[in-house]
Amino acid sequence: MVWGLFPVDPLPGEETYYFFSKGTYKVGRKGCDVIVNKDKGVSRVHAEIVIDEMVSKENTKKKSSEVRIRDCSKYGTFIKRPVGSKEKVHEFPNKETTLDDADLISFGTGNATYRFSYVPLVFFLCGFEPGRSKELSEKISSVGASMTNKWSPKCTHVLVDDSASLNADIVDAVMFKTHFVSYKWIELLADKRIGTNIPNCNSYAPTLKLQGVSIKVAEPEFRENCLSGYAFLLESSEKYKVKKKLQPLLEAFGAEVIPVGEYMPHSQGVEDDENNRFVHVISEDDSVCSHDLISLPRVSEINLVSAILSGRLDAAILVSPPVVVTSTCSTDETVVADSEPEVEITSVYTSGIRKIESVEVEKEIISVHSVESVNEMEIDPTKFNDDKNTIIDDITAKSEDGQNDDGMLTREHKIDVDEDGQMGTSDVIFSQDLIVRNANSQPFQTNNQVMNFKRFKKMASESGNGFHNLVPFSKHPYKGSEYEDEGVAESLKEEKQRKQREAVAEDLFNNARAKQRGAAGFISGLFKGR
Repeated sequence: MVWGLFPVDPLPGEETYYFFSKGTYKVGRKGCDVIVNKDKGVSRVHAEIVIDEMVSKENTKKKSSEVRIRDCSKYGTFIKRPVGSKEKVHEFPNKETTLDDADLISFGTGNATYRFSYVPLVFFLCGFEPGRSKELSEKISSVGASMTNKWSPKCTHVLVDDSASLNADIVDAVMFKTHFVSYKWIELLADKRIGTNIPNCNSYAPTLKLQGVSIKVAEPEFRENCLSGYAFLLESSEKYKVKKKLQPLLEAFGAEVIPVGEYMPHSQGVEDDENNRFVHVISEDDSVCSHDLISLPRVSEINLVSAILSGRLDAAILVSPPVVVTSTCSTDETVVADSEPEVEITSVYTSGIRKIESVEVEKEIISVHSVESVNEMEIDPTKFNDDKNTIIDDITAKSEDGQNDDGMLTREHKIDVDEDGQMGTSDVIFSQDLIVRNANSQPFQTNNQVMNFKRFKKMASESGNGFHNLVPFSKHPYKGSEYEDEGVAESLKEEKQRKQREAVAEDLFNNARAKQRGAAGFISGLFKGR
């Protein structure tokens, strides 16, 4: 067994101590194995706890195997057994006495009281070879624990070899929410002497093999209620590998179990139950489902047990039911998803107004014209050229009204005629080569003689709101103007040098006058001193 020292009324920061091996442990202040800061009457080395041998509680037969406490303090150490009064250890022979389970120990003035108890460790061995029994027995007995090869509810841990497979005993251990550990966890306990806690089992969780798949066993806290929200439909227990243990196993982790014979798919409250999700549990060899269960998702027995061991039921292991697609359309119409929209083509015989919207092509502005189509039922091919010229003249006439001269692009209305002589679909060709100019247009005349500056365009100007366009005081003020020549630049440079020379000359002149005034003042001072 592992002995423990537990504070009765723990304060924040007060520790619990576990003894994992035999030896002598000092109780006192800083530097001792067991540190007591709750009572100011505790000496530097107040007492000693002596463990002669680590044995299990069931095998304790000798007096020498019991735990003893020795008083080394000034204010005393007191012990109170479950049946009896409080006694002072200093009054016992050799100032020591034995300790047993559930004894209360008080150090100093009595404010620091601890309960001395044993922590039972019973290991159920599973999957180990018979040749390793001696090695396992020595390691387990070194920490005062016991082991067994038969499962019982008294087992506190399941020691599993990595090559172990699922059996009925493991199912019972999982159902009782027992800790699963590997052999490395036993080695960790055997190497420890004293500690403030028992090492966590999660870091030393073993792996079980289920049909060749390795499953890491989670802690009981993570496995709890991992199946809540599911209702599993079970068939006869003889079809499953774990037999009759499957139903209590599922119920132990929060699931609801319904026999297949009691399942009524159309009964009131079954299909509309939003709190439970119905799943049919099938065996390994079961491949045929009844007609009533074909609409339910399925899961195999092995996958379900694996989900319990890992503490998480992944929805990916559930096999979805087949989806029956029924046609509700009575016509032969075919609907294609994400198809291209159909383009409605109108008859060329319908009269109307065709509007050609403006489009920007290679930064050229194309004007907007409204061309009225001619409502004709038949077109003579011999009159094609006349009609074409009429349309072009109409466009040219409208361009004259809008005063859009040389800078305007117009579109030519092209009419195609097929081999049968009928009118085809009209096309509009966008090209820079199709430029219609009005040769009879007169240049723009102004009534007054004022220059129209809008006709001028600044060459080599930067587009946008640049620095040179917004700020007139640029670095090169004459750049881009008529004054930009070598003569102007040279004259500006000479003017700048001349101003610099004048400034230097003025400074020298001022300094010379200051020196003259200083010398005159000094001489006048000499005469006045005499």
